[in-house]
Amino acid sequence: MDQPDLNALYVIEALALERSVSRAADRLGLTQPAVSHALARLRESFQDDLFVRAGAVMAPTPVGEKVIDGVQRALAVIRQDIWQAKSFDAATTTRTFSVCLSDMGVIVLLPRLLAALHAQAPNATLRPIQVPSVELASALQDGEVDLAIGYLGRLGENLHQQSLFRRSLVGIIAGSGTRKTVKMSLERFVASRHVVSATLAITNQLLEKELRRQGMKLRIGVDVPYLLAVPGIVANSDYIAVVPEELAALFSRLAAVDVFTLPIPLEDLTVQQFWHARYHNDAGHRWFRALVASTLRQ
Repeated sequence: MDQPDLNALYVIEALALERSVSRAADRLGLTQPAVSHALARLRESFQDDLFVRAGAVMAPTPVGEKVIDGVQRALAVIRQDIWQAKSFDAATTTRTFSVCLSDMGVIVLLPRLLAALHAQAPNATLRPIQVPSVELASALQDGEVDLAIGYLGRLGENLHQQSLFRRSLVGIIAGSGTRKTVKMSLERFVASRHVVSATLAITNQLLEKELRRQGMKLRIGVDVPYLLAVPGIVANSDYIAVVPEELAALFSRLAAVDVFTLPIPLEDLTVQQFWHARYHNDAGHRWFRALVASTLRQ
């Protein structure tokens, strides 16, 4: 069989199950002559009868039994690994979904995503990882990362993106521990020293751009590598910080900080999820993206 017709596998399977050419034809949705013709070609190829009349049924020969065994194993692989590739069952999947999140994403978003994943796909795993921004596009393309979530702007070609939610920016300042909202003048805001963090890079850029537009400059008091250091520093100094409002709510539970409305206009931040076109139509990937969207838009 120089170029075997893989449809012959289904003919052999049907004959093995039905032990009748006519019933095999019915099972396959073919005519009886079509199945008889296929069996004749198979007999010629294998130089064996494969199935012979034994009373009212067609019984396999020893060669036929070996062929049936191989066909059953081959079709099991085809059905499981190939035809089922387009299907996805959240309830039974053991798939690991990897998500690139910043420190802020891990603190604020990850608990919600974990809860949602556990509720709908209890055997799946969520793996949060951090990838340098310059490597993120290739990590998405290579499948090292399924999704990237954050304030990321445009990452590159062949990447899809979906907006999830918007967050306003607010300021935090040392407080009494009652989590109240206080007023902040523009003069005091500009004169104060700011705590900044690499995790809040886009926030810092927006702030610096607006201050420059107004002929002012951001006064950086300290640049910390760890996001969770921000509320402690603010609570125990005269430094202030500009953060997304959801993060400010969390910081007010971690340290004695108050919240203030910014005295300068800054656009809201849009959190998006990004993925590569290679995985756009993957059933499991589509399901996970929908889960992320529905969870984080609430």
